[in-house]
Amino acid sequence: MLEPAFLRGIGSGGQGYNARRFLEIAFLIEFALEWKQRPLASRVSALADPWAFMAAVDAVEGAETRQLRHMLVHLTHPESFERIASREHKRRVAAAFSSLLGGNAPDDVDRCLLAVRQVLEQLLGRKNFDFYWPPLVDVWNDQGDAGDAGIPLDALRHKRQIVLYGPPGTGKTYRAKSIAERLIRPALLAAMEPHDYFGRQAEVADGIQRRTHRLQLHPAYGYEDFIRGLHIDGRGGTEYRPGYLPRLVAEMGRDDPSIPHVLILDEMNRADLSRTLGEAFSLLEDRGQNIELPGAGADGRTTTLGIPENLYVIGTMNLIDQSVEQMDFALRRRFLWVRCSCDRVALVSASKARWERAGGRIAWERVASDFERLAMAAEALNREIADSPLLGSQYEIGHAYLLDAVSFLREDMGPAPRTFLWANDRAKRPVEQTWELSLRPLLEEYLAGLDARSRKSELAKLQAVFLRPPVVSD
Repeated sequence: MLEPAFLRGIGSGGQGYNARRFLEIAFLIEFALEWKQRPLASRVSALADPWAFMAAVDAVEGAETRQLRHMLVHLTHPESFERIASREHKRRVAAAFSSLLGGNAPDDVDRCLLAVRQVLEQLLGRKNFDFYWPPLVDVWNDQGDAGDAGIPLDALRHKRQIVLYGPPGTGKTYRAKSIAERLIRPALLAAMEPHDYFGRQAEVADGIQRRTHRLQLHPAYGYEDFIRGLHIDGRGGTEYRPGYLPRLVAEMGRDDPSIPHVLILDEMNRADLSRTLGEAFSLLEDRGQNIELPGAGADGRTTTLGIPENLYVIGTMNLIDQSVEQMDFALRRRFLWVRCSCDRVALVSASKARWERAGGRIAWERVASDFERLAMAAEALNREIADSPLLGSQYEIGHAYLLDAVSFLREDMGPAPRTFLWANDRAKRPVEQTWELSLRPLLEEYLAGLDARSRKSELAKLQAVFLRPPVVSD
């Protein structure tokens, strides 16, 4: 009964806390020393007042960057401070829900979150909720504990168009959809009555889906498809017909302009983007302006095109896709660029979701550490690939290629398994299968241009790195 409680605790500091644990412990010691030096009356007073206690913790040098700062104030005053150990998470929660305060949000993020909680208690009719639980978590978070989760969204809000680029299998399309959802949800919360928003989640989900537009690009896709083209009409003559973008703009004209629409241009470097975008090339920078399109209709009238302020564009791009030449520099500067690499947190999170979705007698907590070691093995493999003169960082393995380890493990487990993916000094069969069936074929394709001896030698080196049991530091 106690095992799950000790395994889970009440929260997690995430990967960032584990990587800098020595700094966190040093901060805790420094706080304890300063706290002991306070007169007894001062300590009693601070413990009775949550904001006085927060001030005492914040007075310790380095408090603004330590996650234990947030843990301490929550553990001593859980009624005033959220169960959130990340300053970035607090900032994002406050930004997403501050519209509920009607322009009266406190500057201090902890006071702001308390005010938001008090409003949500009235709206939801209960006190038992958490910002990491649905439907609240869906408003602000899409990347679990990933440290850079807010970066793409902030970039998108700033520039209105970004590109997620990286090796295949790094979840760029999934991430683009998640970013779109996080952009649209707070706008729907602000546009709807909060009670309606939380009470009609199916309607909210439909609103997000209707405002997220995904377009798969490919070498045959061009200006005539995206902007407009000349077509044969029913009388044997010709007429101009609007392409994807004008039809989308017309659809947006019938919607609330305060709510964003997101256009996902999937695998954008597979098309000739300069030709495909046409007039939209300039309009990406000149929002709110109209450009006259060439040619006139049968009535002699010309057509204009503009990109509304509330249309956001997310492109995705595989680094190794060589089907078209590189984008020109003028087009590149119209986007902000966010690299997507193999994500250790995303790998473990996705593995957990698959494991729990499949059900079974073995709880995730029993296998979690093995999947952490699998993520470490993937990181070691990618370091070797990045340093290899025959490959390079653009050929890193995306975390999606490692998810088959979940099903391989389930098929391999006996009735009472004692070990899972790793057994002391060796990788077990599920890890070997992941290499042979998921990773090796991909790497063989990447190395196809080499002579047989060089290819065999490189694959052997990479295999040894991946199958070497990672050392877990305490």
